[in-house]
Amino acid sequence: MFKEYQQSQAQLLPPTLSELVAKDHIARLINHVVDSMDLSFLESQYSDQGQHAYPPDMLLKILVYGYASGVRSSRRLADKLHEDVVFMWLAGRLNPDFRTIADFRKDKLTDFKKVFTHVLDQCLALGMAHVGTISVDGTSIRASANKNRVIYRKQLQKRSALIEEKVTAIIDEAEAIDKEEERLLGNNTPHRTGQDFTDPSVAKTLKKLQEQKTRLARKKEILTATKIEISKKEEKMRTDRNSFATADKDATVMFMKEGYVAPGYNAQLATEHQVILGYGLYSNRNDSALMQPILEEVLARTGRMPNLVVADAGYGNKATYRYLTKQRIPAFIPYTNYLRDRVLRNHGISTIPLSPDIELEEYKATQRLRLESPVGKALMDRRREDVEPTFGNIKRNLGFRRFLLRGMQKCELELGLISLAHNLKKIRKRVIDLCRWDDGRMKTRELGQVLGYQMA
Repeated sequence: MFKEYQQSQAQLLPPTLSELVAKDHIARLINHVVDSMDLSFLESQYSDQGQHAYPPDMLLKILVYGYASGVRSSRRLADKLHEDVVFMWLAGRLNPDFRTIADFRKDKLTDFKKVFTHVLDQCLALGMAHVGTISVDGTSIRASANKNRVIYRKQLQKRSALIEEKVTAIIDEAEAIDKEEERLLGNNTPHRTGQDFTDPSVAKTLKKLQEQKTRLARKKEILTATKIEISKKEEKMRTDRNSFATADKDATVMFMKEGYVAPGYNAQLATEHQVILGYGLYSNRNDSALMQPILEEVLARTGRMPNLVVADAGYGNKATYRYLTKQRIPAFIPYTNYLRDRVLRNHGISTIPLSPDIELEEYKATQRLRLESPVGKALMDRRREDVEPTFGNIKRNLGFRRFLLRGMQKCELELGLISLAHNLKKIRKRVIDLCRWDDGRMKTRELGQVLGYQMA
């Protein structure tokens, strides 16, 4: 026997959408957190005139839940509003089209870090992070650009040199034309005699020479404009980059973790117990110069500097050590050749540089003492359990491997949305764990009730 199956059965009292959403569903947490935000910076961007706009809090909710569930395309989000109960509940049965969602994401969320900071404050209130020992790392994320349409610095330099050769050839040809005119005219130029030449052959030759000069001047003008355009591209590329994509000029060709080369961005995260404290997006192909900006981002988001920083050898250079020493932040960061030097020292064959950098060698000695201590080994193990799993969750579980938008500012917004989604998932798990006992925090009680849990 089978259970009764009737697809067309009507209900006398149909359930509300809220009844169809699980009590501890992350959408309920997203709904509560967004409702508790001050969204005046979004509302102020709308005009009182014209047709009524969709509520910005509703659009923000479906965007955040979309990133938390691995749905980022504006077209897919618009489809979900017709077919997914959770999206329908968050949107209150409103159905904005994909253009409305896309325009809201790229045009209205310019101050998104205010939203991120609000969620991060919830993490701090729950005791999930204290901004003590933080881990910093970066990963490459592919840009929304064709990897076969890239401009390299060497290409621009070759084109610039070729243009210089062509301009030189034009100048030489123009000088030859001037000499030919001088040979034909001698001292009897129209400007000196005030009379035109009547010899038809001479007049015809002079006309041809004038046409050639006009053609050369036009050609030189085109080449000069091209040279100016190349200079603009080189300026856009900056001195620390060797390439950029034609579709996204802020993206740099870099090696992806998946094992291929493509235009992308360097995404930096600072985490504590897998809570993202700050994020940043850069065009740098390596991490060597990015410790200071990411720590300043942590300061801007949390209002405090970390007590200690742990990172990999990508950050191990004199500038980073000097900055952290100036900030009085202890660092556990191996320098570039740390592992090789350790092997050589263990075998008793280490060598002293012929022209050592005294300051750098002092930093290296400090790092060797720290990293080889039991505390240092424990901290490096902790880094592998902190920031690296965070990137793993974002890339693998949430499917964030490629940006949908183009341009540094818009791509950083996407990184912010996925970081926000990650933190919200961590908040949900934390609240569920804390609700097993009453830890005395008001924030635990508040969010526990949102997720349908009672205090023990």
